[in-house]
Order: sequence, then structure tokens, then C-alpha cells
Amino acid sequence: MVFAFASGTLAHTLPAVLPITRYTTDGLLLVLNGLLLYAIYRRNRDRWLLVWLVVAYCFTFAAEAVGVATGALFGEYAYGATMRWQWLGVPFVIALNWCVLTLGCNEVALRVWSGVGGFTTERPAGYTEGFTEFSQRGVALEGGHRGGMTWRSFGVAVVASVLIALYDVAIEPVAVKLDYWQWGGGTIPFRNYVMWAVVALAISLPLQVLGIRFRSPLLLVYLGAQLFFFGVLNLVL
Repeated sequence: MVFAFASGTLAHTLPAVLPITRYTTDGLLLVLNGLLLYAIYRRNRDRWLLVWLVVAYCFTFAAEAVGVATGALFGEYAYGATMRWQWLGVPFVIALNWCVLTLGCNEVALRVWSGVGGFTTERPAGYTEGFTEFSQRGVALEGGHRGGMTWRSFGVAVVASVLIALYDVAIEPVAVKLDYWQWGGGTIPFRNYVMWAVVALAISLPLQVLGIRFRSPLLLVYLGAQLFFFGVLNLVL
């Protein structure tokens, strides 16, 4: 991931290879996100994570489709030709990005919350889980985190949603310049950031309330590498 985002950053600053870089955006993001999600699942072995991924993907794709068609959610915008594999005007990889970014920001939020509140987030030794144990999530989950709506689960989800909205501040200028998407009138509406937080909260709450296992230090690498990509390109483009 570090190599991919670092080399991608360099490639976007070289006019000679920029057309090729844009042509491979969809495939590269699909491979990176797919490998990351596979590694996360292999580490946690929680089949409810797969359920969450399907639901979160469909939910965010639907939100994007409604947003593109009506302009009622994020504002007036349309996706450009850089990400070519689209349906209903929405690139397929966009919803996948939503899922991975949400997992990453929830990882950070859990670490922040643990540091502030003294919670631990390590999985109990020897603990395994399948679908039949869903009703027992309140008995033993990561670091004593019990299932159900609690101040902790709600607080972590809120922190994650705020982080995602702030992350979008770095994404937007570069995305527009690279024609990932374009805004009507050429300005980014404030409600876009509000809706980023709202959508993120909607898919973060199930992660925390149901105690779905998704923790991985690779998520921090992903966030850092991608933030480096957008940070540098904000300066040079």
C-alpha cells in the first residue's frame, strides 16, 4: 500500500504518465481495497464482517446514486471519466472506498477512545465466533466491549464519522482536479461534509453496536498512505 500510494503520487505529478495513471485508477483501487479487506477478514475471522461489507456497500452505493441523480444529499455533482466502471453514474469502486475508509476511521476512533477512556481493544484469547453465537455478543467481545447501543459504541461511531468528514476535506480538491467527480457551480457545498459524516455514522454504528471484529494495523497504514497521496497532490496540482 505504501509503495502503491507513493508511486501513484509520483505518477500524478509526471505529465508523461498521468494519462496511463488515470486509466488504471479503477483497477488499482479495486486490487488495493480487495487485498486489504481480505487481510482484515483473515485476521479477525468474523463472518458478520462480510455481512456488514455487503450491507454497507449497497447502502453507500445507493446513497451515491441518489445523490448523483437528485443532488439532494451531497449537493449537485457528477462523477467524471477517470473512474470508468460505473452504473447509475456511480463508480463501483466508490462504495468499496466508503467501506474501507469507514473501517480505517473506526480503527482510529477506537484507539482514540481507548486512550481517553482507558478501554482495551484486544480480542480475548481463544475467543471465536460464528453466526450461531450472535445472540451471545453481549457476553464476550473485543476487550470487554459488549454488544448493544452504549455510550461507548455511539461515541466511537461519532468520532469515526467526524474523522471521515475531515478526511474528505483533503480528498475533495484533488478529486476535482483529477476528474474523479465535479461539483455543480464549481464549489464544494458544506452539506457535502455533513452528509459524509451522516453516511459514515449510519454504517459505523453497526460495527460498534454489533461488536463486529475488524481491527487491523493495516488500516492505519492505508489511511496514512492515502492521506500522504492526497496531501502531496493538494500541494503540487
